[in-house]
Amino acid sequence: MKRLNSNQSGIALMIVLWVLVLLMALATEFAFSMKMEVNTTRNYKEDTESYYLAKAGLNLALAELLKDASFHSIHNEYGWISGAGKPAKTPSSDDGKAPAGGEGNFDIVNRTDIGLENGTITYNIQDENGKISINSSSKITLNKLLAYSGVKEKLVQDTISDSILDWIDSNKNHRINGAEDAYYQTLSPSYYAKNGKIETLSELLKVRGITEEIFYGSSGEDGQYKGIAQYLTVYKFSSTNPNTASEEVLSIIYSPEEVAEILKNREEKGYHSNTISTFFRITSTGKIQGSRTEHTLETVLEKTGSGISASMVTHYWNDNVLDL
Repeated sequence: MKRLNSNQSGIALMIVLWVLVLLMALATEFAFSMKMEVNTTRNYKEDTESYYLAKAGLNLALAELLKDASFHSIHNEYGWISGAGKPAKTPSSDDGKAPAGGEGNFDIVNRTDIGLENGTITYNIQDENGKISINSSSKITLNKLLAYSGVKEKLVQDTISDSILDWIDSNKNHRINGAEDAYYQTLSPSYYAKNGKIETLSELLKVRGITEEIFYGSSGEDGQYKGIAQYLTVYKFSSTNPNTASEEVLSIIYSPEEVAEILKNREEKGYHSNTISTFFRITSTGKIQGSRTEHTLETVLEKTGSGISASMVTHYWNDNVLDL
């Protein structure tokens, strides 16, 4: 009997130890789950806060854009600038004369690390009118762009430019070096020419003659192609804004003498002419202080009208820009 009682005590001790181990495992799992839920809740809260901070930055940009302006330009020091007052001439004027506001009469706006509650806002305005509109470009401009990007053979330039124009136009007749359905139906997989405006630049990869190297550019310092995507926009307007265009775009559109004059005026005054833009890409980021959480929004807006009649049309909206 004494030996039996000893065995029962040992078994009871083992059971108690196993129960303790199980309870410790359950407690550890519960604590870990609670920590995960707390972190998830905090991350969601901070992401929501940073999202609305980013929207606040977007509204700050809208306040800038809705004001009447005598010109829009890219300043070497202040970035995107807006001339005070209404333009002295039509929005498309690019004769190089100073607007009614006078030299240097533009707003200087801080768009970096703007404090709001327990976070900060950083936003920037990019001018889509400073690029070449793929949907309203001429064959001459397209050929110049292709030549600048590294497409040296004239026949290849003509093939690509004619094919782009065929892709955009509404008819089924191809140009001399262009392509319509008859060409694209021979490919594998086959498809049809769009015969409508280009809505995303990546559509150009479907156009006859355009390769990824021509579109994006070649990798490495000795790459043959510079790429064409960075100089283009899908938004349609009559002319490029010389105040906001890059030197590369200016060299494609204007003569060397005109490019030199434009760059000189921009260097000395901050702008070349009283030209205003209509399409703007806004990127806004909200950050939470003391946290790595941030949220970035991106949108493309078109301004129509002026004064109290001014309004903004949204053409593109990305609710969560990922920095990959």
